[in-house]
Amino acid sequence: MANPPQLLQRHSKPLLIASVLIAATALAATDHSKPKQPLLENFYVVTQAIFHTDPKWVDHILEVRPLEQNASVREIRIAPLNPTCPHHVTVRAIERVVPNITVQKVAPHIVLCAFTEDDVESMIHAARRKTASNSDPADDSASQTIVARCGTIQRVFELPDKDSLRFDALTLADSRLAAFWDLAAVVEARTFGDDFSLAKLTPEQDRDAQSLGAKLVPEIKSGKYDQAFADNNCPYGECPDHSSASALQGYAGPIFSCPE
Repeated sequence: MANPPQLLQRHSKPLLIASVLIAATALAATDHSKPKQPLLENFYVVTQAIFHTDPKWVDHILEVRPLEQNASVREIRIAPLNPTCPHHVTVRAIERVVPNITVQKVAPHIVLCAFTEDDVESMIHAARRKTASNSDPADDSASQTIVARCGTIQRVFELPDKDSLRFDALTLADSRLAAFWDLAAVVEARTFGDDFSLAKLTPEQDRDAQSLGAKLVPEIKSGKYDQAFADNNCPYGECPDHSSASALQGYAGPIFSCPE
């Protein structure tokens, strides 16, 4: 006789956790043959968030790089101005130098260079939900891509939205890898403050943020961060997997109100 549905559901989570643990065990078994972990030279994270309320989309770039004996932390936010101006885009940015610190110590508990792309992909594959997420279809989502320079090697880690994974199983299997999803938030809070947000600025702060953003737009357009963006050149960033050029299509400089 076939197993009742409730019995199958009761056993599915332990089986999933077991499969992720097997992937983690296989990964750990190869660690002994790996060379010494290379030094984290710099990294950046691109987050592409999709919302079912306005703004419909927001792209974030968080970059950490060395600056003499310090670390420079930069955050950029690209998003539509407001619901009535979806094709007028703002670029806001903030940058701060953290003194006497290495790039790795900006987020000391997140060890990017301990993993390869294959390590991360295999763990994500093991933790991926086999069916559509049980979450509300109106839920927001966000994918992240981390580009890290580990010694002389560049590594690119593509992280899907948490809700597409059995994230509790992934965390149980390897908490170091699960911490990748928190990297941008941890660095932002540590550098700019727990309550900081480029979406919530005073008018004076907004002028400063958009002024810096305007100076950084040529860097974005140069393709500096393209490896972490999606590659769809849809109009005005309106598809979930849009490119940096698509995101900036509606950008014409600092803007503070919708043109009449």
